[in-house]
Amino acid sequence: MRVVIAGGGTGGHFFPAVAVAEKLKEKGAEVLYIGSVNGVEFRKREVVEDFSPVFLDVAGIRGKGLRALKNAFSVMRSVRRVGGIFNGFKPDKVLIFGGYASLPVGLAAILWRVPFFVQEQNSIPGKTNLYLSKFSCKVFVGFRKALEYFKEKSVYTGNPVRKEVVEFSTKRAELRDKFLRKFSLSSDKKTLLIFGGSQGALWINEKFLKVSHQLSQFADKFQVIHITGGKLADRLKEKYESLGIKSVVLPFYERIWELYVIADCAVSRSGAMSIAELSCFGIPTLFIPYPYAVDDHQYYNALEIYKSGGCFLERQDSLTDERFVQLICELLFDRMTYQKFSEKMKRFSNPTAADEITEMLLDERVKETC
Repeated sequence: MRVVIAGGGTGGHFFPAVAVAEKLKEKGAEVLYIGSVNGVEFRKREVVEDFSPVFLDVAGIRGKGLRALKNAFSVMRSVRRVGGIFNGFKPDKVLIFGGYASLPVGLAAILWRVPFFVQEQNSIPGKTNLYLSKFSCKVFVGFRKALEYFKEKSVYTGNPVRKEVVEFSTKRAELRDKFLRKFSLSSDKKTLLIFGGSQGALWINEKFLKVSHQLSQFADKFQVIHITGGKLADRLKEKYESLGIKSVVLPFYERIWELYVIADCAVSRSGAMSIAELSCFGIPTLFIPYPYAVDDHQYYNALEIYKSGGCFLERQDSLTDERFVQLICELLFDRMTYQKFSEKMKRFSNPTAADEITEMLLDERVKETC
């Protein structure tokens, strides 16, 4: 079977696409990946080099006036290019993950009458996926709340995570000491992982600059891994050192699963893939949604876990320094909270999501119902 996979723009669209592409290839399918030169997938194109990648010069329809007209023209030009790719590759099915390349690929699938599917990562769907879903065969959703938007076409699978995340989560106990040594961290201290995702890290970084002196009284009991997103890294490193808090401060870290192995708890934004990966490891987390996310979807992403009693969920505008420190200490040192959150987070996870999506794509009976 030949399958076209499209999606990207951000890691939240790109990495689930890679996870499914790898599973499809394992099952013997021929996969062609389509992304955009304007997305993270182009910067990380070596990740998809085994899938004959094609990158479109498209950034979605947005803006006003001449800019909107220019963007619309780039989409239609990309539709024609994708049609040419379809003529040569002759895909049996198409799977779209959202992001810049998804619209022209979805439109081409409609025009060239290729059965196509949508994977929606967030609790509240993006406009492109919502529109394309009307013509799709099925929609695979990462959060149960999204089922209400796609109705009978949707099936809950959870979000696909990278194979390394699944592999390391199953070997966490045996790998923990190895990666504590790699980062020169202590096995006698609790480890707090802090990261803000691809956007919005600045607020979390500034918050830790403010409250770290209050946390320093526990410096003999905990240590920090702080992924800054390139913002305030030097200041945070100096701050932790001056307060005697053992820390690893990094602007970025590609192999995030190594950090999940040693994290006892986390402070994070609530992007779809951050939640999927943290829950795979069962890491108790304080989620602080990015307040400017479209349709406030980050808040609703974490709400399902919060309602089950599996995490802390706080709006950044109302999160006082005192409350922030209190919640971090509870995550670090309250055994009952830790155990409850870890169990509930793990229960939310579906490490076989990529396998389930792959099986449905390869099922010829699904094609007949499109």
